[in-house]
Amino acid sequence: MVSSSSSPPAPMWVILGRVALVQHDSVEDPGDLSVALAVPPRVSTLTVPMSVHPKPDYDDTDKHPYVVAADGAGLLLHVSHWPFVGFDLDRNPPGILLVARDFLPADANAGRGELMAITVRVPDRARPDQPGIENIKNVGLVYLPGSGGAEYVIAELRLAPFPGGDGDDDRATLLSFRSGTDAWVERELSCPSMSGRRWMWSSHDVVAHGGKLWWVNLVWGLLGCDPFADEPVLRHVVLPQTFPLEHTAELPQNIESSRIVRVSQGKVRFVDITRARIDPPEETLVVIWTMVLGSSGYAWWKQQCATSLAIIWASDSYRATGMPEEVPVLALVHPSNADVVYFFLDQYLFGVNVSQSMVMEFVREPCDLVEVVAGHRRPPPISWRYLLAWELPPSLTNGKTYFTLNSIL
Repeated sequence: MVSSSSSPPAPMWVILGRVALVQHDSVEDPGDLSVALAVPPRVSTLTVPMSVHPKPDYDDTDKHPYVVAADGAGLLLHVSHWPFVGFDLDRNPPGILLVARDFLPADANAGRGELMAITVRVPDRARPDQPGIENIKNVGLVYLPGSGGAEYVIAELRLAPFPGGDGDDDRATLLSFRSGTDAWVERELSCPSMSGRRWMWSSHDVVAHGGKLWWVNLVWGLLGCDPFADEPVLRHVVLPQTFPLEHTAELPQNIESSRIVRVSQGKVRFVDITRARIDPPEETLVVIWTMVLGSSGYAWWKQQCATSLAIIWASDSYRATGMPEEVPVLALVHPSNADVVYFFLDQYLFGVNVSQSMVMEFVREPCDLVEVVAGHRRPPPISWRYLLAWELPPSLTNGKTYFTLNSIL
């Protein structure tokens, strides 16, 4: 377990709450985007100044800006205006995109009590034939390898039919914005057939890896491409099956609680909490898979490790936490230890080393999480949508950065 210390070493990563707070500043005296960093498994909280909102002088502005993605040296945020919120998973969400970058560490001598960053507004899609964001679940951020975080692309992938197209249309649309430019670019791509599943495709998430973006559907698999390429090529990778999905206790509408795709230790990982429909809860398996990319471009999955909830519950490490024996919800994957997965359970957030079936750390009531209390729709249930594992940029890990440290009780 983790204990408190007077001078903790600066962590290389933090658990970032994706729903941000709002600082009530003004356009005349704008504030800075800031982050109150906390040592994992506590949650770090982002604060967004009101002056960067679409309607900064509006009395009832967005109470819940949302971190869409975190990669390399920056964060991508979606910010809206009343009665909408940045954390809006509906189609065609109103709002703007912001990139936070050029982070400055907390420095008491410079009057910075928290980490601060520069925010850059991403241009709107100004052309009449370019529609707005279809869904923030389709949008990703990736930095160009070797650029030191100076160059990035924001991209959205759409598989809906083109105007005038028919059901046999095998094309996709990639809308992308590259740093240093002033407009979005729209490109048509050839879409893999995906065994007739393309018309059922919708993204649950987007992950960045090795200069590429991967659009994730937690049932049908991944679609990936290099958005920096002059002619991007989409690649489809089917997800592995511990059991056929139709024979499991997993419900499609709750798939985000039991499946997640993330990057850890430089590779794409897929975590599945699953059991056969006829099995009791204690027989639920936690399985971690690693995506292997061959030299020819072919990709497959290798099972990395697996355990069952029965084995975890029986361990001394789990019993010591006092947590109930209930099926948890996936929260995140440790970015530098691919065997460690974090879960939500009631008021707890805890990490398990799956290869050892051992609880590594846990925290009760990590309520640095911002409660979503505004917006025109009820927010989705707790899942990995509320957290991101953010590997801190070198400007923070190499400098003097202040963190809050709490005892793990």
